Amino acid sequence: MNPLQNIFKVSMLLTGLVLFAGCEKLITVPPPRNTITTSQVFGNDVQAEGAVAGMYTLMINSGSVATERNLAKELWSAGMITLMTGMSAGEFVNPDGTDNAAYYALTTNRLTLITGAVTNNIWTTIYKSIYLANGIIEGIADSESGAFSAEARKQFSAEAKLVRALAYFYLINIYGDVPLALTVDHNQTKRMRKTPVQDIYRQIIQDLKDAREGLKTDFSQAAGERVRPNKFAASALLARVYLYTGDYPNAAAMATEVINETGSFGLETDLTKTFIATSREAIWQLKSNVTNGLMYATPEGYLLNSSQHTLTPQFNLMPHLLDAFEPGDKRRAWIDSTDNSSDNRPPVKSYYPLKYRIGQFNNTVSSPREYYVLLRLAEMYLIRSEARANGAEGGPAAGVADINVIRHRAGLDDLPEEMGKEDLLLAIEKERQVELFAEWGHRWFDLKRTNRATTVLSSISMKQPWQGDYQLLYPIPEKEIEYNNNLLQNPGYLF
Repeated sequence: MNPLQNIFKVSMLLTGLVLFAGCEKLITVPPPRNTITTSQVFGNDVQAEGAVAGMYTLMINSGSVATERNLAKELWSAGMITLMTGMSAGEFVNPDGTDNAAYYALTTNRLTLITGAVTNNIWTTIYKSIYLANGIIEGIADSESGAFSAEARKQFSAEAKLVRALAYFYLINIYGDVPLALTVDHNQTKRMRKTPVQDIYRQIIQDLKDAREGLKTDFSQAAGERVRPNKFAASALLARVYLYTGDYPNAAAMATEVINETGSFGLETDLTKTFIATSREAIWQLKSNVTNGLMYATPEGYLLNSSQHTLTPQFNLMPHLLDAFEPGDKRRAWIDSTDNSSDNRPPVKSYYPLKYRIGQFNNTVSSPREYYVLLRLAEMYLIRSEARANGAEGGPAAGVADINVIRHRAGLDDLPEEMGKEDLLLAIEKERQVELFAEWGHRWFDLKRTNRATTVLSSISMKQPWQGDYQLLYPIPEKEIEYNNNLLQNPGYLF
């Protein structure tokens, strides 16, 4: 589905989402044509709850792809960002090499409009989430029903704004300037021009501030599970956004707010528990539908985890990432290997991420269920460390202490308290590389935002010779530009 072109379809879908309340299976009903019927979807708390729950379900269980194995490759919020940006950043390589032209182009940073089409679903599925969030925000604002409580209005609007902020954060970090659509009104969006990144960041920050005010401080919205965000999810994402925009005092303050919430969050000392459903490190998770083939796995784990240890993974971790781990780093527990013997490939080890330990072949009802982690506590220490290195309260020495919390959990020696700013920033970059590898594009975004991408990536043999920094943004889907002639293609991608 092309979201900017088919906005009415997204609007109509909201009516069907009310039937998500109390169940996980998408059931649709014939909705009104070309509009959201506010009285139907937002007539009371239960109906609105269904629409909001449906928004999350479609982020992790979208019916737009053929199989569970493909879900992580085709849905932005189920693993696609991890995979695509992981190849761009030098984390992943597809073992088919040049036989898979699109993945090879990502891995070598030689995207064209043709090979770049493999990334199109990032754009289309993110905008689908944005329009669902917009529909909820507008539907709540327009509802005049006395059966729809003020408390529920506040909560659900805040959740939708948080999802919208998350979606736009990934859009601008992948594409740069994009259309900022804040409505489901097709007449306002069909010919939108790009909005500058700095203006979209302002909207993201405002949405997150609104979300912090409207969300609960506990996890009662989902009976104790972390699959519905609370105030601290908004604070955590704000900490990241402030870091990216260079507002270091606020980045440190928001990260500290989450870190200090020790009653809810704590680093898991057993690294195998970091990504399970009951992880105390998780700030916000997405919950897969156990009634489909995924069972207790996440889409990403289902795709990446070659748990038979004989099949070649679809995506291998690259050697320079493996070399980045220091001897004795317990985070190597997040990596496993296979000997490729079932696929008649050369008998060498292939390595794959094991953050999600449930895959296609070990997915049983006795498995410790895993949820897909959007935000987790370790990132907050790394954000605060970098903010302090850049002048936030506490200064570099406190920044080193934050890194050492993460290193201690990994079984590594502390870094010295006295470090120069440049050495500290490089240490933080390294720590983020090994802590946040194969997670939501962190490595790709880190290299770009610190202006280190060209230096680091151009030194990787598969990416030589470097084709140009235009590859640091993905091409906008051609169909979007054909439909909207006000939408300009990113530089470097020619028709």
